[in-house]
Amino acid sequence: MVAHVLKLDRAKLRGVGMRRAKSLVTRVTRRTFNRSQVLTPVDTGNLRASGQMSVDVKASTVVGTIVYTAEYAAAIHNGRRSLTIFPKNPGGKLRFTVGGKVVYAKWVHQPARAPRPWLYEALEQVAGGAPDFTVTIG
Repeated sequence: MVAHVLKLDRAKLRGVGMRRAKSLVTRVTRRTFNRSQVLTPVDTGNLRASGQMSVDVKASTVVGTIVYTAEYAAAIHNGRRSLTIFPKNPGGKLRFTVGGKVVYAKWVHQPARAPRPWLYEALEQVAGGAPDFTVTIG
């Protein structure tokens, strides 16, 4: 009778597994980021230009992150309620330019905006169907 002993080096196995996991997460994150760049609503291009992606390894977890840093990214992605803007100083006026002309107003009302979830749509398209992970915007 011949005895065979199999010794597994857990550290090496973990390293191989983490390299493979990082490769897969990087691929999905890159594809999702590229798709989100195509789907990003564009007016001035600032929102699209603010997009960034990263892949980080923390302990035994690989995390792919896509971030749009434009101040209004969450409002466009998630939508927003209607709002009325008033001047900072009581009795003051708002000043803005419309069609090349300077306009003054005591207040400005902006209607609610429907959500345009381009990042979630990109993730759904890349992942196929409803994603089995969390999307956090804002």
